[in-house]
Amino acid sequence: MTLRTAARHFLAFSFFALTLSVGSWGQEKSVKPGINDPFKNPDVAKYVKTFEGESREVYANRDKIIAECQVRPGMVVADVGAGTGLFTRLFAKAVGPQGQVIAVDISEKFLEHIQKSCQEAKITNVKTWKCSETSTELPAHSVDLVFICDTYHHFEYPYRTMQSIHQALKPGGRVVLIDFHRIPGKSSDFILGHVRAGQEVFIKEIEEVGFKLVREVKDLLKENYMVVFEKVPAEKEKSPGAKRFPVIAGYGGVFAVPGDDGPRKGSKVVFDVTADAKEAGQPVPGLERAALLYNLAGQAGLQPTDIDVVIVMHGATTPYALSDAAYQKQFGRANPQADLIRQLKKAGAKIYVCGQSLARNGFDPLAVSSELGIVAAALTAVMNKQADGYAYIPAH
Repeated sequence: MTLRTAARHFLAFSFFALTLSVGSWGQEKSVKPGINDPFKNPDVAKYVKTFEGESREVYANRDKIIAECQVRPGMVVADVGAGTGLFTRLFAKAVGPQGQVIAVDISEKFLEHIQKSCQEAKITNVKTWKCSETSTELPAHSVDLVFICDTYHHFEYPYRTMQSIHQALKPGGRVVLIDFHRIPGKSSDFILGHVRAGQEVFIKEIEEVGFKLVREVKDLLKENYMVVFEKVPAEKEKSPGAKRFPVIAGYGGVFAVPGDDGPRKGSKVVFDVTADAKEAGQPVPGLERAALLYNLAGQAGLQPTDIDVVIVMHGATTPYALSDAAYQKQFGRANPQADLIRQLKKAGAKIYVCGQSLARNGFDPLAVSSELGIVAAALTAVMNKQADGYAYIPAH
C-alpha cells in the first residue's frame, strides 16, 4: 500500500468516524467552552454601543446586508444570535406586516431588550425565542431564512445547532452566514484568540449538516465574509412536492420531476408583463414566470447567463418600475416587487417599462428605477424582439 493510498484510507476512516460521532448529531463536547459566559448576565446598554456603533463593519453596512439577504414581504426570518436586535428590527421592516421575524438568543436580557425596543418602535411582527446551547428550539419547517451574523463562532455545539436550523427551515430555505475572517498574520490578535476557525472550516461544518453553499457576497465586507447556503432536503423531503429555488430565491419554485425538455442554452425569451398580482403583496405573475424559467434553467444545470431574457412591463405593472423612493412617496409603502425585480436583474434579465404607460399614468420617467430601461412603447418593443427571434410569452 502506497503512502498516498494509506492516507486516503485514513481520511476515509476519519470521515466515517466523524459521521458516527458528529454526523448523527450526538456532539457531546463544547468546541469553545465558556465563550457565551458574558451573555449570561450582559450589560445591555454596553452591548448596544458595541453592536450598533458606526465603527462596527456590519452596522455600517446594515442596509446593504439586508438587501443581499433577498428577503421579501411575507417571509419568516429567524435572526439567530439576535443580540440587541439590530438586524431583527431591519428584517421586520423588510418582511412587512404579513411576515414575521423570530429573534433567537440564549440571553433573556437581550430578548427582553428586543421586545421593549420593538414595542417602542411600534414593530408588531417580531417575537422573541430563547434557544439552548445545543439547539435553536425552533419548530420544524417554520422559517424561510435563518440569519447568523457574527454568531456562528459562538456556537458551542455547531453541528447540533445547525441540525436544529436544518429542521426548522422550510424546503428550499436559506442560511445567511456572516462571520470574521480568521487569517493568521492578517487578523487581529483578538480575532485569532476569539474565533476558533476560519471561513473554510465553518463552511465545511455547515455543509456536513446538510446545506449547500450557493453564493458568496464579495466586495461588501472586509473584516467579515458573507455566504449563503441552501437547505439540502433530507430523504423524506426529497419528493416531487418539494419546491426548489436554484437561481431566484423564493419565487418561481420548481419541482424535481422527470423529463428531458428543459430550457436550452442560448434560448431567447421576451415576457410581455401587464397583469398585476391577484392579491396585494404577491408576485406579479409575469415576473414570477420569468423566475420560474431561471429556476428551470438552474435545475437543468445551466447558468443564468445561458439564456437571454427580456421583460417588458406595462399596463397594471407600470408602477412597479418606479424606484423604491418614488414608489414609497407615491403609494406610502414599499414596492412589493422590488426584491423579485432585483433578483431577476442580478440573474441577467433585461427589464424595461413602457414609456406610453408611464405617460398615461402620469409618472415622471426620472422616477423609474435605475435598474430598468424605458422603451417608447411595449407594443413595438415586444414586436421587435419577436422579429429578432425571441419566443413570446404573454402575461396578460
